[in-house]
Amino acid sequence: MSSFNSNKKKILDLLHCQIDDSLLYSILFEMNRYFDKDLTNAFQEVQKKYNRVFNQKERNILRKYFYYKQQSALKLVEINEFPSITYNNKDVEYIINECISRCETYGNEKIINSIKERKNNVEHDIIVDNSEKWLDYYYNKVSESFEYSLMYIQINQDDFKNNDYSFEYYYNLIASTYEKLENYRNLIIKIKCPLFDSKNNDVSWQLAYKLGIYCENFIMFKNKFFPFKKDKSIEKLSAFLNKRFNDHEENLKLSEDFYSSISTGFKYEDCYISDTEDTILLSYKKIALDESPVPCPSCMTTIQSGNSYPELFLRSYECKNPNCPDRSKSGRGKRFDEFGIYRYSKLVEDIDSNKIEHNLYEKWRRDIFSHENDVDEMIIKYYAWNNEKICIYPNTSSYDKYERHIIPLVVKDISLNNYCKNYDELPIIKLMNSINKKLNRNTGNINIEDDLAVINDDSAKGIRSLKANQVGSAITSPPYYNAREYSQWQNLVMYLIDMMINASSVYDTLIENGYYLYNIGDIVNTDNIYVESNMSKKRLQLGFLSCAFFEIVGFNLVGNIIWDKGQVQSKRNTTVNLNSGYVKCINCYEHVFVLKKGYEAPNTNNNKISIFTPVIKINSKGENLYKHTAPYPPEMVDLLKPYIAKDKYVLDPFLGSGTTVLWCKNNGYKGIGFELNNEYYKLCLKRIFNSQDDNTECNLFNINE
Repeated sequence: MSSFNSNKKKILDLLHCQIDDSLLYSILFEMNRYFDKDLTNAFQEVQKKYNRVFNQKERNILRKYFYYKQQSALKLVEINEFPSITYNNKDVEYIINECISRCETYGNEKIINSIKERKNNVEHDIIVDNSEKWLDYYYNKVSESFEYSLMYIQINQDDFKNNDYSFEYYYNLIASTYEKLENYRNLIIKIKCPLFDSKNNDVSWQLAYKLGIYCENFIMFKNKFFPFKKDKSIEKLSAFLNKRFNDHEENLKLSEDFYSSISTGFKYEDCYISDTEDTILLSYKKIALDESPVPCPSCMTTIQSGNSYPELFLRSYECKNPNCPDRSKSGRGKRFDEFGIYRYSKLVEDIDSNKIEHNLYEKWRRDIFSHENDVDEMIIKYYAWNNEKICIYPNTSSYDKYERHIIPLVVKDISLNNYCKNYDELPIIKLMNSINKKLNRNTGNINIEDDLAVINDDSAKGIRSLKANQVGSAITSPPYYNAREYSQWQNLVMYLIDMMINASSVYDTLIENGYYLYNIGDIVNTDNIYVESNMSKKRLQLGFLSCAFFEIVGFNLVGNIIWDKGQVQSKRNTTVNLNSGYVKCINCYEHVFVLKKGYEAPNTNNNKISIFTPVIKINSKGENLYKHTAPYPPEMVDLLKPYIAKDKYVLDPFLGSGTTVLWCKNNGYKGIGFELNNEYYKLCLKRIFNSQDDNTECNLFNINE
């Protein structure tokens, strides 16, 4: 008997039931996802034919028809035809032999039971959908524990004034609402700009960045969380500090204090900005550790394991029910998390008020939006579902909108035992303040003689060797945390400390009332602060965190120029599910923070949107024309013109490909730049001084004591 026939007989013997050959093959193909590439092509062809886009629910249904020709599938999706699998003897032989191999490797029971469950569903034309049952479970759970599904805080000048211009008032407001908000749901903060303090200073972005950092860090989680290796984290941070500061005993204490708990709160998701910069929208998601069982959406049992955390504190589950119909080819159970299943179940529910109309989607494709857009409509439809309660502050009455229930916030006293009451109490801010006290704040005695200077050195040290009052302004785009091969740190805290050391050098060398333009964007990466894995991967507030250390070393944040990069391509706007909870705007801008060594005159406006395209560095042949992975365009340096001090140097501490000093040369300004990377340093010399000699030394400029 051939191995194929022998293995097929083994499967039939294990099943202990009659099954048609074609059905057995279809089940094995579907479990193995053998023809899923053909299925993807089928989606594309049929969507084009019917001029529609199938959402995830519809794709899951059509998958059943593709593999089993279940007629009910076409009726549910309301189309007349759809392709199905075609296979040959070679395909069948592979899938039979592969099934037996996996049974021998992973065990028979779960794989065979899943085949039986699939057989029963196909023979009875059942397309399993427990969405309604699962939603009943969810509603019962949240109604007992939470008061609302979305928190929407609106801050304008009147509210700010009525609360004595107090940042602390809004910190406490955020903390007081946390426990009332459903898990995995959003806090949205809308700031109407400009927002003036009692001295007529525009503090819109100061409030935005401090609220942003507070949101992510105000809870001190002191319970055991097994992925957090406390002692190892303390050791690494302490070793890092020891390389930069001599007091080893104090460095250890700072590390122990920082890691005495996990600093957590809401998770940062987005910062939207209107095209007139009159509105800032901040979006954060609550993810609190919840280890209670969650029913499997395929079989509605809680026979499961759950030691996997795709995000910090977000527990996912694997179904262990041997009879679950959604087991993989290896017998692994379905993986799921509570919010993911809730969101999908609401998609299946197919309520009109949860659908995102195409015109609304077009208005919010980018995170820079028209000032004419209806902000409330977007927030309510994107972040909440029908019949949910949305708590709005300030608001005095209840009403319904878009089939959601709008309710006013009732502020109650809360226990602050595990909450930071103020921004300055946050562990990351306390650590930065302590580091600031350790910094060398002396300047050197070196005079720059040439109008243009490029220095191959660590800028934090090199800048500090310069005599003060030579540098009148500065601009840079710093290395982004772990985004390039030349900018790697063990965790985000270490990156922030190094950037803070550098910022202090710029501050101390800059003339009084000098300006520093700092270009930085938020990125998605692993912060590695409490856990070193993809669990810590998220959108990082590099911009807001940078503002924090700049303020600590002495700078004042006096504005934010938004660099609009245009229609940036991104996978974030390719979702097939135009429903609440699925759609996200694509990122199309970066911050250019306007920082000043000194105070700004009241009512001065340094906020604007500036539109120019990024550098196109790759040509049609795939060659990097700039020989640098992240150059910025000369239009970036144009932004500095209003802030340049006459007859003083323009400084770029992270010169990169040399754009800043080259711009100074072309526009008649003095310029000095530091570049640590030797390859990029030589690139700067070629671009600025037309040097073709890779061995060119520093004799192209002079720095004399």
